[in-house]
Amino acid sequence: MCFRSNIKGGETVAKIGSFGGITFEVSTKKVLTFDTFSRSGDARWSEHEVKGKPISEFIGPGQESASFSLTLSRSLGVDPTAAVEKLRSFRDSGKTGAFIIGTKSISKNYWYISSINEGEPLIDGKGRIISIKVDVSIKEYAKDIKAVSIQKPKPKPAKKKTAASTKKVYGTITIKVGMLNCRASRSLKGKILKVLRKGQKFKVYGVKTTDIPWYDLGGGKYCSAVSKYTSLKKG
Repeated sequence: MCFRSNIKGGETVAKIGSFGGITFEVSTKKVLTFDTFSRSGDARWSEHEVKGKPISEFIGPGQESASFSLTLSRSLGVDPTAAVEKLRSFRDSGKTGAFIIGTKSISKNYWYISSINEGEPLIDGKGRIISIKVDVSIKEYAKDIKAVSIQKPKPKPAKKKTAASTKKVYGTITIKVGMLNCRASRSLKGKILKVLRKGQKFKVYGVKTTDIPWYDLGGGKYCSAVSKYTSLKKG
């Protein structure tokens, strides 16, 4: 790990990084570093049950997580109580921020503290904490996702009848899972037009099997007809 050194009042300070209002640094007067840093992540895949082996569909990258330990000690120039309170405040207020190592963030996204595990503190005769080990777990927060504001929809002009409205209704489906992709073609590689949500109901105009069974939602829109994801009421 590379340190960035600065001269502060004749004292050499090596800045290691920062997160959650805590600056990780090493100097002749203060040592505040993290250890046992670990990071993990995964990918999100959906399995579609079909005859034979299931078909896997890549949904997107998963949420990354990381953890690290801090030894906060007065003998190392750190106020353990103040440092722990900063971390608690960051966690309890739902704050997010960049995790910096050296001069760069470890991710293009921000991070939030999901949990803090405080070890047994060493206390002096005045009741002050003089040393404590803290384990911190953090999770990635996708800062580039725009908040969705719910607005009252404006009245839309009357539309001309489309091909979907002239088709015979095959039945009504109910979405059984949290999210289900609505595609522009009967294929798991088809363009995703929108995401259907659990409990929503839609009229369908037929069913056809390609790579998996698909319901025709009309208007060039299709969704999975696998019973794990949808239920059908005919008529």
